[in-house]
Amino acid sequence: NIDKVFIGSCTNSRIEDMRAAAWVVQKLGRKVASNVKLAMVVPGSGLVKEQAEREGLDKIFKAAGFEWREPGCSMCLA
Repeated sequence: NIDKVFIGSCTNSRIEDMRAAAWVVQKLGRKVASNVKLAMVVPGSGLVKEQAEREGLDKIFKAAGFEWREPGCSMCLA
């Protein structure tokens, strides 16, 4: 069973990666499954995070049940 979902990277997710993942979530109507205990999106840098927020990608992920996190270490610590 999948119980944790991680989109992004501690060091290298690009805005293109965030856009592609948001497209899947929004256009295909995906949501975090009820059995998933942790689902997070982590932009690879502060600049990527700011750009994603300007484009509203954070809202897409949050509406689907993901946590929108700050750039940096994340899944390894979960």
